[in-house]
Amino acid sequence: MTERKDGHEVMERLTKPESTNPANKYKNLLLNIGLFALNTVATKLIAFLLVPLYTYYMTSGEFGVTDMSTTVISLVMPLATLSISEATMRFALNDEEHNKSYITVGFMMVSLSCLIVLCCLPLLKLQIFGGLDHYQWFFFISYITNAFQMLLNNVARAVNEIKIIPVASVVTALSTGLCAWLFIGVVHGGVVGYFWSMIIGNALGILFYLFGARLYRFVSFITFARIKANLQVMLRYSLPLIPNALFWWAGTSINRFFITSMLGIAASGLFAVGTKIPTLLNLVCGIFQQAWTLSAFQEYKRTDISLFFTKIYRIFQSGMVLASSGIILIAPWIAGFMLQKEFYTAWTLVPALLVAFYFNTQNAFYGTVYTSSMHTTTLFTTTICGALTIVAGTYFLIPPMGLMGACVAMALGNFIVLVLRMIFAKRLIVVQVHWVTVLPSVLLMISQAVVMTMQPASYMLWSAVIFVVIVIIQAVDLTPTAKELYARIRRGRPQQA
Repeated sequence: MTERKDGHEVMERLTKPESTNPANKYKNLLLNIGLFALNTVATKLIAFLLVPLYTYYMTSGEFGVTDMSTTVISLVMPLATLSISEATMRFALNDEEHNKSYITVGFMMVSLSCLIVLCCLPLLKLQIFGGLDHYQWFFFISYITNAFQMLLNNVARAVNEIKIIPVASVVTALSTGLCAWLFIGVVHGGVVGYFWSMIIGNALGILFYLFGARLYRFVSFITFARIKANLQVMLRYSLPLIPNALFWWAGTSINRFFITSMLGIAASGLFAVGTKIPTLLNLVCGIFQQAWTLSAFQEYKRTDISLFFTKIYRIFQSGMVLASSGIILIAPWIAGFMLQKEFYTAWTLVPALLVAFYFNTQNAFYGTVYTSSMHTTTLFTTTICGALTIVAGTYFLIPPMGLMGACVAMALGNFIVLVLRMIFAKRLIVVQVHWVTVLPSVLLMISQAVVMTMQPASYMLWSAVIFVVIVIIQAVDLTPTAKELYARIRRGRPQQA
């Protein structure tokens, strides 16, 4: 077989337009959503339900250490792996003839990243890591299991084994939950118990991917020339994702270091637990986003891609603003269940954080415009602006506003990223936004967050009224589109746009 010297052949196949039945893409998206729904529910919901266990048996300082571990792994992963997992899925998905070679390169790079992290463990002794060095070996093993879990998840998508993803996720989530209950609730292992539960859960998930879906068969011997050729095109795609991932991390996680240094690790723990309720929004978004990313990659070559993106965005935006407003409304009741003891006061951070998370979900949607079109460099330029805004805002707003300053800074940064991505995306795919309903709904949601945070007289009543108004606006706006898509999917034949 002739070796390819560069990625031109692959790039041509990725960008060549194709025609297809318009109904199929919507059916495929719904199928993907169904398959990924169980995956996301299993992982996010069990993680959500574990929060009361953590907040009951752990102090805010201990919870801050566990959150710091997650934060640092999120920072290290794209740096050490060069974001190779995303490139593995992107190229193996679109080049079945050579998918084994791409996947093998992915395994090689992730294995190399583990050695890099091992050499960097002494850095955890720095004060900004809040005592994480006391658990450095647990941290290292946790990194290994997280890195290979992510790679195998992407490999399963690339080789059309997505049915195994929900099963592996259920195995991971249930084993993590049971181990957490045992090691934290029964044995009272604290931080060590937390690490053991995470490591065991991810390790079992890895085994399920390898042997349940037999993904090990996609790792094979390849020549140095093939490694070099594949790595060249993969890094061309993945390297721009690294700064994007880093600045995304800066936008979502660097505030932990500011909070730890300025207010202490206990305050960082309170802020971390405050972000757990907004993960309900990520649960809703994650179900859609995993399927949407895959469908966007598959459908980008089609001639009516702008119409496809526009219709899906209209439904997605509506779902996200409704979910955000609904969670803001019931946040006090959710907090009463999730946030035990000293953690309950963190619920007042939730409304502002939900606004920030809402903007982030919109950023994720527009991110698929750039990843599916292979213009990943633009992700970096937009993310860096938002990250710098969050860093500066956190630094200047924490002294006068405390933890609320970090929430406001996050919302502002995510908003800036959204604006920039919407502007630049027009050069690639035109997504028509129905501003006459989107803008009022978003402004009402922000007003609702302010009301819930300030808690004036009858604030729950005002919050409920705002939620109902948003529901009415979105129902009027979305009904025609929903009917059209339902009819198109049901009939399974093309219609005029």
